[in-house]
Amino acid sequence: MPLTNRREIHSSGTHPNWPDQANFRCVDLALDEKPSMIFPWCKAQMVLAALLALLAAPAVTIAQSFPARAVRLVVPFAPGGGADIYARLLAQAMSGSLGQSVVVENDGGGAGTIALEKVARAAKDGHTLLLTTSTSISAVPNLYKKLPYRVEDFTPVALIGKFPFHLFVHPSVPVQDFREFVAYAKANPGKLSYATAGRGSIPHLVTEMVKATIGLDMFDVAYKGAGPAVNDLVAGRVQVYMDVASPALTHALAGKLKVLAVLDEKRVPQIPNVPTLSELGYPGLVGYNRYSLLAPAGTPRAVIETINKAALQAMEGGALRERQAADGASPGAVTPEQLAALLKADFEMWGGVIRRLGIALD
Repeated sequence: MPLTNRREIHSSGTHPNWPDQANFRCVDLALDEKPSMIFPWCKAQMVLAALLALLAAPAVTIAQSFPARAVRLVVPFAPGGGADIYARLLAQAMSGSLGQSVVVENDGGGAGTIALEKVARAAKDGHTLLLTTSTSISAVPNLYKKLPYRVEDFTPVALIGKFPFHLFVHPSVPVQDFREFVAYAKANPGKLSYATAGRGSIPHLVTEMVKATIGLDMFDVAYKGAGPAVNDLVAGRVQVYMDVASPALTHALAGKLKVLAVLDEKRVPQIPNVPTLSELGYPGLVGYNRYSLLAPAGTPRAVIETINKAALQAMEGGALRERQAADGASPGAVTPEQLAALLKADFEMWGGVIRRLGIALD
């Protein structure tokens, strides 16, 4: 169609020589006119469309080729702790469904900030993931004003589980149950030491919460993760420890530690005779840690869905599911969007705990 005819059809344009910009279709003009005849706004639309196509192309390519090599699963704690144990079980199960090796990399220290900074700056292609706990993503950002990462630098992928806390003591502490423990601690203020997986960690916050609620005087000894903390607890270098079941519960079942209470509303199947704090007269005094699988923000949605599917398959059975059941973990079958909502609620909840306790580390 000649250009003059188009001008007549779209006579309501804002310029006497240009068609109506609201109704005019640039694609029609581009098909049958010389480049010099294409109107200015049409050129802009074509350039924008081309740029958007170029930007989208890498994400499509990444999603189609994922995983193209081994996947690195970073854990911000020392080997031997609960997060490390679950990372290795998850990595083994996911390797089969992804068709590539999933390699666990421990990078403890700095309250997890070293590992989280590494993952936040990694390529957004799904080949670097983070298995972390509420410590790194909910507590630490509420404790430190300056961090080398932001919560927004990560995108939720899969929930590995919500794990209740337990109260463990060394056999040298002359108590047989929780009530005796409270009486002994109050009769010996400042004598008992308790281990944490680092200052500002969830074990640290939960223990301080219990101390404040019940009125106990114990001093903390910080470690670079649950593994070293439990090792010193078993050795008797510290007397008290509050954390998730793994790995301390294994030692308790072997008679090397005592487990006096579960900080949850329900008992743990593996230790059915151990009461909850709610049963002991402290309703609402609960402690838990959430283990989450995260990826760098900006990772393509299709890649996130692939990893989420592999993680959910890993938790359907086998060694990982057996360990979750033994540790009393709540199910982890949620979508990335549901996990995002849970992490947001955790962030606000632990921030409130930190403010009430007056804990400041920065």
